[in-house]
Amino acid sequence: MSATQFYIYGKRSFTKTGYEKAKAKYAQPDFLEDPTLSLAEKVFVITGANSGIGYEISLFLASKYATVYMVCRNAQRGTEAKDKIVEKTANPNVFLLLCDCSLEQDVRNMWEDFTRHRESSLQCTRENIKLDCVVCNAGALLNERSITAEGVEVTFASHFLFGTFLLVESAMPWLEATLNSRVVVVSSGGMYCTKFPAWDVAASVGKFKYDGQLSYAYAKRGQVLLCEDWSKKHPTVKFVSCHPGWTGTEAVNAAYGAKKQYLEPMRTPWEGAEGIIWLCLAPAADLEGGAFYLDRTPRVKHISGPFFFRRFLH
Repeated sequence: MSATQFYIYGKRSFTKTGYEKAKAKYAQPDFLEDPTLSLAEKVFVITGANSGIGYEISLFLASKYATVYMVCRNAQRGTEAKDKIVEKTANPNVFLLLCDCSLEQDVRNMWEDFTRHRESSLQCTRENIKLDCVVCNAGALLNERSITAEGVEVTFASHFLFGTFLLVESAMPWLEATLNSRVVVVSSGGMYCTKFPAWDVAASVGKFKYDGQLSYAYAKRGQVLLCEDWSKKHPTVKFVSCHPGWTGTEAVNAAYGAKKQYLEPMRTPWEGAEGIIWLCLAPAADLEGGAFYLDRTPRVKHISGPFFFRRFLH
């Protein structure tokens, strides 16, 4: 029953149709549409920034004069994306940080690169670095089990262990030192399909058949739990997870192929990104720490039982 409930809920809420219904209820005036909006004093770090949702987020923030650090795995694709954004926005404060978020050492090196760049740009000390927002967007959905050079399963490493947990923990001193800072973790509706399992299952180290969809869902459920835990431990920083909806991106095309027809009508990358951008910029007091958002609104975190089914079927 839960799979049926998930699909019905998804068709109502995660598609382009769901986005259009939600957008019609947005508070007006919408500050994202304010032509005078300026983020000139803000610093953002976005992972998986060279395409899809990450690119849309980076482009919008740069267009509003923010300092944007685009975290990308591939140097060529990252440079091309960064250069395109600089050309479109005429904002020189867009920078590339190379990092494979599935690798522990890459994540640690990335923050060292960020630190050195901020220190040299501002002539400040490590302790004075400002960081307004981290968006954890990088990751992969693989159909075959793959192990990193460090010996960790790729999905678990990129979405959860290193690409979210280590990446955010490493930035915590700067986030706590910055007023109204926040972390936005791009999770997925796939997390509705499972609870977080035993660690050997989540990390795909047990003796069982690998399921790429389930491994992805485990990691996405784990991201939601991390934001809940961080919200309790670090009350001066806002931590939220979110779902971009069923969005037509290169990653979705690669993961689902012809099966993506079941996700139609899919959202454009902008429609998937704008709710995330809102989370990056909304007043901190308006955000519910630890919540799971879709289209600027906290949503339920579990789908099960006849009450949920009746509520969303009608």
